[in-house]
This record gives sequence, structure tokens and C-alpha cells, in this order.
Amino acid sequence: MKMNSNMITRAVFGAIYVAVIIGGILCGPFVFLLLLLLMSTLAINEFLTITNPPAASMQGAATQLLLRSLDCVGGALMVVTAWTGQLFMPGIVTYLLYLVLRLTVQLWIKEENAVTSLSLSLTSQFYVALPISLMTVIYRLSPHLLLLLFILVWVNDTFAYLSGMTLGRHKLWERISPKKTWEGFWGGALFTVGVSAVCGWLFSGYFAGFGPLALAITGIIVSISGTFGDLIESLIKRTSGVKDSGNMIPGHGGILDRIDSILLVIPVSVILFFLLYAYGI
Repeated sequence: MKMNSNMITRAVFGAIYVAVIIGGILCGPFVFLLLLLLMSTLAINEFLTITNPPAASMQGAATQLLLRSLDCVGGALMVVTAWTGQLFMPGIVTYLLYLVLRLTVQLWIKEENAVTSLSLSLTSQFYVALPISLMTVIYRLSPHLLLLLFILVWVNDTFAYLSGMTLGRHKLWERISPKKTWEGFWGGALFTVGVSAVCGWLFSGYFAGFGPLALAITGIIVSISGTFGDLIESLIKRTSGVKDSGNMIPGHGGILDRIDSILLVIPVSVILFFLLYAYGI
């Protein structure tokens, strides 16, 4: 009975998460911006929570809250900078002001290890905020193309899990994620490429002119980079000694657990789409 209850909870909140992503991408630029800001703020907060041990004093806790708030603001500035387009240079200048402020504030912080504190802050910007900001690049090509990347990640995760559960024998990367298998990887990749190629065949007009071949290549890249993205977050959690990045989405963990794959898929896809356009594929 408890198992059924957990499965229902997971399914319900998974559906809500999917609906939020779809609505955020397809309901217009302003809603899309709100989605990115929410995603960036929550993910940065979770990343800093799991990688930074709780402070031993009230003063230390206040310091951590201040630094975490600065990093969340920095992530928001990066998102807005990428989203505005025509205000790109003013946005860059504003983001540089954040970097200067974050670096100099550390001079007054006695409780935190300076190298660790600065490293975590900068990692939160480039591991979390930058890929989320780069979603705007793909969104400008086609909102449906960005949505397709999310769908392909979900397809890859689902069928990698199912294939691994039924056929899994050979460990993919046991040191980091003991449950992942090569059979699961290939099962996820096969379905991901198939879905992407079919979407390119049936709905090519929705995906910035990319046809079946280009999207089949995209499916391969999504499967590989998505798996590595998942492994990277698993490495971070294993190093930090936590099972989930948070508990915001019942049955699924935190927001970082849900977007770990897409954080690597997005920058790799930006590179891929540039090459596909450059070579006319």
C-alpha cells in the first residue's frame, strides 16, 4: 500500500513538474523568463545547501545566507542578461558588478574558508546559472526546439531506467552511480534517437528547420550529454553525502535532481546547433 502511495505521489508531482516546464516554455517570453528565474534561484540554493555544511553559529548562518543570496541574485542577473538580448551589454556590466561584489565581500568573511566559499559561489554560476541562461539561445531559435530537448531528456531517463531494470548487467560507472548500466544507457539512447528522428520527420516546421537527420544527431548528443549530466550531479551528491539535492518535488527530490541532465544538454546542444547551421545539416 505504501509502495502504491509513493508511486502515485511520484506520478502526480512528476506530471505537475512537466506541466510547469511545458507551460513556461510555450506561454510566451515573460512566463519563460519567470520559469528560468525560478529554476535558477531554486537550483543554486539547493547546490549551495548540499555542498556547504551547516554553520556552527548564528553569525556563520547569517553569513551563509548573505553569500547564498548574492549568488542567487548573480544567477538571476545572468538569466536576465541572456533573456534581454538588446540590453546584453548593460546586462554584462551589471553581472560584472556582481562578480566584483562577491569577490570583495569575501575579505570581510572570517567564518568561511575563502577558497571553498569562492569556489562554490563561482561553481553555482557556471554549473547552474549559465546553462539555464543558455536556454534563451535555443528558445530564440524555436521554443518548440527547447521543449523537445526537455522531452528527449525525459525519454532518455525513462527508457534508460526501464532498460536497466529489465536488462541491466554491466555497470556503466559503478564508482559514481552503482545502479546505472550500459544496457540502460543503450536502451535510453535508442528510444531517444527514435523519438527525435520521428519528431523531425513529422514536425520539422516546429524545430527551426531541423529535419530528421539533424534531430537524430541531436538525440544521440542528448543521450550522451544527459547521462554525463546525471553522473556529474551524482558525483556532487556522493561527495556531499546526500541522497537528493532537496525535497521540493515529493517523490523526485529537489529541482536540481530534475534538471541535472539538462544542465549539460543545453550547452552541448548550443554547440551542436551552431555546427548544424554552419554545415547546413
